[in-house]
Amino acid sequence: MPLRMGARHMIDPRIETLIASFYHDPLAQFFWPNEELRVKQLSAGLEFLLKLSSMILSSETANRKCAGVIGATRPGRYPPPFFHSMVALIRLILNLLYLTPLREMTKMTSVYNQFDKIHPQQPHWYIALLGVHPDQQGKGLGGELLRPVLQQADKESVIVYLECSNPNSLDFYRKYGFEVIKEIVPVRGCPPIWGLVRKPM
Repeated sequence: MPLRMGARHMIDPRIETLIASFYHDPLAQFFWPNEELRVKQLSAGLEFLLKLSSMILSSETANRKCAGVIGATRPGRYPPPFFHSMVALIRLILNLLYLTPLREMTKMTSVYNQFDKIHPQQPHWYIALLGVHPDQQGKGLGGELLRPVLQQADKESVIVYLECSNPNSLDFYRKYGFEVIKEIVPVRGCPPIWGLVRKPM
């Protein structure tokens, strides 16, 4: 799975790590079944989510390579202010229109419309993305990245919310106090997507 786009178009190391983390995610495979194009398609979506995150944390390996990344939005920042998100959104749409067939774009729109319907209305921290490079998984890095967000949410006495489309990740999130509040299958053939909430402690 090549992750670099050529010498003139190097991927941000954080995006590179996130691509490796989400490459085999059931939702990514559903959206982008073409493995040769999935890297570029994932890159556009992950870059968009990272740009809209108000807190971004990453961890490094001993040789200073990016091992994991979390992007989260503070209470009151979801949905993001229009002008803050406009440039990133336009870039995402243009990239995906170039890389993604119309049929796949329609599926993506349906799925994200369902995301909005299950998104909490009360103030909350929203974890837009959390990924650890497959080579670094199982070492506790996910918990290290997650902990500062949870601590801040506890300090502010607000919930933390995220969506998960990988059943293998559910036990990880439950370990940190998250509970599934909703399971959805937005369109036919789509893998289940879970909305999870963690109450302040």
